[in-house]
Amino acid sequence: MNSADTASPQWAAGVCAGVHAAGSRHVVYVPDNPLSHVLRILADRYPDIQTTLATREEEAFGIAAGLYLGGVRPTVMLQSSGLGNALNALTSLLLPYQIPVLILISLRGDAGEWNAAQVPMGRAARAICDAIGVTHTTAESPETTAETVHLVGRTAFGTRMPGVCLLPRRLTVPLATEVTK
Repeated sequence: MNSADTASPQWAAGVCAGVHAAGSRHVVYVPDNPLSHVLRILADRYPDIQTTLATREEEAFGIAAGLYLGGVRPTVMLQSSGLGNALNALTSLLLPYQIPVLILISLRGDAGEWNAAQVPMGRAARAICDAIGVTHTTAESPETTAETVHLVGRTAFGTRMPGVCLLPRRLTVPLATEVTK
């Protein structure tokens, strides 16, 4: 076991296992600190999963749509603040053309958030998903994250509709490791 294995959070390993189990072999992402753990594990343990860096969230969904049309089951990872940036791509491309994407959202703005700018979109993420008709499920614990991500992905690809798995701050940044600002 290398040092990356011992330093990897269980929730992040669960995200990777769930993505792989759902049959996704390409992850498009917009950089986010908690999701960097997922990217490190993908690079270390999942050589069959490719990653692509996007500069903006709507670009990530455009890339994912192209991947799907090319026969790939895509995953997009972003932070909740980027959900607003992605609404047009979700509502005018993915939803009407039934392009399934496993969407992993690092939820900011919930309990324990130190950055006030993250609060409005973090609090609105679920309601936004409801308003545009995108199903969402929250990963509740490190132990169940793999199963939750797999279920959301399997459902998305099985129904040809995007599906969101929310990764709340209490999961991605446990209080014991949080830095007080």
